[in-house]
Amino acid sequence: PVTTPYGVQRYYNGVFAKDYFHRGLDYAGPKGSPVVAAQRGRVALVGRESQGFLIHGNTVGIDHGQGVLTIYLHLDQIRVQEGQLVEAGEVIGTVGNTGAATGPHLHWGLYVNGECVDPRSWLAQGWQ
Repeated sequence: PVTTPYGVQRYYNGVFAKDYFHRGLDYAGPKGSPVVAAQRGRVALVGRESQGFLIHGNTVGIDHGQGVLTIYLHLDQIRVQEGQLVEAGEVIGTVGNTGAATGPHLHWGLYVNGECVDPRSWLAQGWQ
């Protein structure tokens, strides 16, 4: 289930963050649950908490072409490498609690031509 929808204003230490909103969908899930690629694409980013990804935690970014990118945050395990071609539905990692996360979940974000967009409309078009 979605635990935090796109567009919610962020709240930190009792204060709303000015001009900052949730730029994706958070999905609840047990640690270790599979995370799959939304569509076919090339892995453009693999970042690990141990390499300084302290907020996003273990991260995978996929370039789907024509300016469309997806990002997967807070992963426990990463099962792909930069440059790897992945298919829609292929396991790219597992749900985790890395980075600034309050519990195990997947944050899934979608960017089009560098702009963050609400991924819900893309889900209706067959994205996973």
